[in-house]
Amino acid sequence: MRTKTIFVSIAIGTILMTVLPAQSACNAGARNCPIELRMARGSDTITVMGTTSPQRDCCTYRFRARRGQTLHWKYEGPTSRLVITYPDGNVDGPGIPSVIALPSSGDYRLDVRPNLMAENAFGSFKLSITIK
Repeated sequence: MRTKTIFVSIAIGTILMTVLPAQSACNAGARNCPIELRMARGSDTITVMGTTSPQRDCCTYRFRARRGQTLHWKYEGPTSRLVITYPDGNVDGPGIPSVIALPSSGDYRLDVRPNLMAENAFGSFKLSITIK
């Protein structure tokens, strides 16, 4: 099946904006649209804030790492389940250790999902990730 992409340009004063089709948009943080984590130059740690809610699919984060590096993570917030997906597609979790040796180079995904079997599963959280 062949699809047709339509671009819409809107002139506002002297500024020309291009609006991409709705199909290219995604819900940042959803499993199919992970939030990319990039650490500042010279840093090995990043801290992100998020919110788990019954109305929104959140939060999946993606980061690049090399074989032999170590992931250290710290989580503060509502009762959640963390799952890691390795570059080869293998998955660990929920209940992953706070320090994980990374077995290969590539893109990793870290999912933070509410633990629906526990009280206090929804709300704001803070996740710190260090890659060494």
